[in-house]
Amino acid sequence: MSTINPYDVVPKYYQLANILKQKILEGEWQPRTLIPSERALEAQYNISRTTIRQAIDHLEKQGFIYREHGRGTFVSPQKLQKGLQELTSFSEDMLGRNIQPGQIIQSIERLTPPEDVLQRLELPPDAKVLRVERVRLGDDIPIGLQTSFLKLAEHQIITREDLETAGSLYRILQDKFNIIPTEADETLEVTLATPHEASLLQIKPGAPLLLSERLLYNQNREPVEFVKILYRGDRYRYLIRLTR
Repeated sequence: MSTINPYDVVPKYYQLANILKQKILEGEWQPRTLIPSERALEAQYNISRTTIRQAIDHLEKQGFIYREHGRGTFVSPQKLQKGLQELTSFSEDMLGRNIQPGQIIQSIERLTPPEDVLQRLELPPDAKVLRVERVRLGDDIPIGLQTSFLKLAEHQIITREDLETAGSLYRILQDKFNIIPTEADETLEVTLATPHEASLLQIKPGAPLLLSERLLYNQNREPVEFVKILYRGDRYRYLIRLTR
């Protein structure tokens, strides 16, 4: 049984939310069934009611559970989860679509990024970041071009070997530096492929691309990564569920 680690850098509510989410995803808790009460969760995981409520609120915002006044908290029907927008890495996203993720590393270097990147990462002028450029693959087919600007100290180094082993920057940030990706602001827009982009993505110049720009925050609500991903318009789409 999964337990809460009080010494883990990951907040307790986030640990609990992940444990409960796995019960839903693995079918242990079926759709429309009542989840255990706060008192039961408190006894089982030895954490405070406040922490439990934070975890429940987090899962409700993600669409995994819903509340009924006077009755309790229930597992959401599966169909409500298909449009769920979670904070996932490219690798996690691909695996969630039953696609094998991959990468071609173009470059890894420390440099001073453009001024707009410095501002987003709340860095002073002339500060240096780690820039990672990759072609992202799905089932060995080029799907996107990813440029990540990481706000890391000089001693926090990410190597090609790290990337080739882990595949996911989110995993490296968490496992190597105890930087936990928790929130992000993301924008989407349509653009057209330049000849260079088209060559890397194996498409025609001028083909439509989906540009995603994401500012990632850690567990302390500090910006840690600004990333741009150009997705092939014929291979990728976003699904967003709106509720009222």
